[in-house]
Amino acid sequence: MADVFQSKPGTLAERLLEALYEGQEAGGDSRGKQSACLLVVKEGAGYGGTDDRYIDLRVDDHVEPIDELIRLYQLHQLYFNKPNPDEILEITGELKETISSYLIELNYLTAPVSSDEELWEAIQSFHLIENFDERVLDSGLIDLKVLDFMKQLVTRA
Repeated sequence: MADVFQSKPGTLAERLLEALYEGQEAGGDSRGKQSACLLVVKEGAGYGGTDDRYIDLRVDDHVEPIDELIRLYQLHQLYFNKPNPDEILEITGELKETISSYLIELNYLTAPVSSDEELWEAIQSFHLIENFDERVLDSGLIDLKVLDFMKQLVTRA
C-alpha cells in the first residue's frame, strides 16, 4: 500500500483511495470487508469554509466498501469541484438541441425552446436542483461533466 501511495500521481485523496484499493486487491484485511472511509483535512477548506474537513466520506456497511467509497468520492468531486476550463462547452447548434431534448425528457422544459434565455433558465434550474451550484457558468456555456450527468439521467429514465 505504501509503495502505491508514494508512486501514484494525483491528489492526496486519490492516492489514498488507490492505496486502499490495491491493499484490498493484495488480500485485504483478514477479517473481510465491511467499511471504509476517507478523511482529508485542509485548513478552512470544509463546506462554506466553516471547518477543515475538506473531504469526509465513509461507508459503514457495504459488500464492496472501497469500491463504494471510490464512487462516493467521484460524486463528491462532481458536486464540490469547480469546472475544469478545458471541459467547458459553448452551447450552440447540435449541442443546443441535445441539451434542449434532455431538459424536456427531465421535465425542465415542456417543449423545444424558442429563445436562448428560456434554455438558459432551464439549465440554471437543472444546476440548482441537482446541486451543481459550483458548476454554474456564464450564459451560453456548460460544463462537460454536468452534460454527462444530464445524459446519464436521461438514459436511466
